[in-house]
Amino acid sequence: MPENNQKLDHFTATILNEATAENEQALADFQKERQAKLAQAHREARAEARAYLRASVDRARADAGHQVSRRMQESKRTLFQRRNEIAEQVFGQVRERIAAYTQTPEYGRRLEDLLRQALAVLENGDDTRVYLRPEDRSYIPGLRDAAPGVHLTFLDGSFRLGGLVAESPRCGKRVDSSFDSRMSELSGHFAELFGISLSDAEA
Repeated sequence: MPENNQKLDHFTATILNEATAENEQALADFQKERQAKLAQAHREARAEARAYLRASVDRARADAGHQVSRRMQESKRTLFQRRNEIAEQVFGQVRERIAAYTQTPEYGRRLEDLLRQALAVLENGDDTRVYLRPEDRSYIPGLRDAAPGVHLTFLDGSFRLGGLVAESPRCGKRVDSSFDSRMSELSGHFAELFGISLSDAEA
């Protein structure tokens, strides 16, 4: 009987030892798998956090860029409107001064000087056509006297501010001494100079 008890104890101990070893191995495998999954979850969480952070930074940069672009466009529109207002004021004053000048005796002498300068370019062409404003036709006698010996044909020009345009079909040349063309040149220079100043201001 004691022998049977001893065998039973040995059998029980063996089974318990095996069960304990299996349990410990299973626990070790579980802990290893758990650590691996935790490490993987940690890596994935860090990757997601970095991706979210990058996306947030990109969105913030894009939003900031859009805001800057909008403000720059608004500033450019404001400056453009102000430039146009200044140009209208300046050229309005210039037109008023030109209109006043064309009512003075000096204007007739200026037309004569312009005609002589044009004839020098046109080589005193005997078929010279001179274009004037309709309201300047009263200066024709003085212009004829300023160019003795030259056959001049006077026609109405399409310009409005003053001056004259002369052309010679024989030599194929044309001289535009109208105040309108000078005003156009001035407008181009004004826009160029104002553009430079705006660029400096933006810089």
